[in-house]
Amino acid sequence: MNTPTNLQISSGLSVQINGEPVQTSSATLADLLTERGYDATQALACAVNRHFVPRTLWAQQVLQPGDAIEVVSPVVGG
Repeated sequence: MNTPTNLQISSGLSVQINGEPVQTSSATLADLLTERGYDATQALACAVNRHFVPRTLWAQQVLQPGDAIEVVSPVVGG
């Protein structure tokens, strides 16, 4: 019987959010935002690998290992 010696069990994807490495079990951008505590009802803009993702596509944007995600919100003030 062959037993794999290099079996790696992953607890999720390794991605970056605003330059910080994180592990996530989320499959989509929408799930990731919820998991990380972002309020999707607030004004947010997101990009995956430097490509803007419209809010209407967050639930369809499938995450891949190594994705670089930027999440920004407007700053109000003078």
